[in-house]
Amino acid sequence: MLTRKGVIAIAGALACAAAVAWAGPGSVISSFKVTETGDLPLGAYRDADYVYVIHMAPLWHYAMKYTPTGSFVGISYFWNIRFVPEDPDHSFLGSSYITLAVEAGVVTYRKAGGSPVRWDHTKLIETLGYAHRPGSPYYFVGVAPESSDYDYIVYRFNTAGSLISSFVPRYGSKLAATDRFAGVAGEYLITFGGYGTCGVYEPTGSLVATFNQEAGWIYGGTAGPGYPALYGTTLWALAMQGYRDNVVYQIDLGNEIIPTVAPASLGKVKALFR
Repeated sequence: MLTRKGVIAIAGALACAAAVAWAGPGSVISSFKVTETGDLPLGAYRDADYVYVIHMAPLWHYAMKYTPTGSFVGISYFWNIRFVPEDPDHSFLGSSYITLAVEAGVVTYRKAGGSPVRWDHTKLIETLGYAHRPGSPYYFVGVAPESSDYDYIVYRFNTAGSLISSFVPRYGSKLAATDRFAGVAGEYLITFGGYGTCGVYEPTGSLVATFNQEAGWIYGGTAGPGYPALYGTTLWALAMQGYRDNVVYQIDLGNEIIPTVAPASLGKVKALFR
């Protein structure tokens, strides 16, 4: 749980970012254009090696796999689910799998493709968001329920599928989970989607920070390894334009590793001016 000290640390980190001309949370680090296939892309997923863009075809889903700089690598076909793939993320089953919010619960596939390995929470109609941080004991599912006093609810489950808690977020319907934000370690859920403001929450639902993202209209995405690695954990999300001109953006979460100048380097600089 993030303490008041942790909240102050995040505020201090954000202020420090401005002071050292560090762009900070919400700024765009990099981007690449998605290959036009004629099918609608709906989300981006980042693992330790690649970026996957999930497309919806009339009878199946598929993932176009890219390097972090946008070079096409390959394709995986996902069968037997015809619901809209709303939001992909790390799977609670492990690194060989990918899990997606699919309107009616969350479905898990092997990254290599094939039929679903499992389909959970099918009674949660209008499931729009899903997130899991690798190694975490829980995952999050975001739902716009058909009959509720609230427009959107985030449910937290343990990895066995048991409900732990829920809360109503203020910002966005897509989800990403990270153990670091603005350089401060902790457990955070980021809510985002559309234009503008993203929310940063504790797992219990307490809002600890907000930031404005500069990528435009973003849809499904994932918190994953930054590229280059010095950016730490970043947000990879799809800016959805329709069937054409879609772009994957890497968005800063303020986790840069700021290099320091070693004393030996300073000596070399001085030598140049003798």
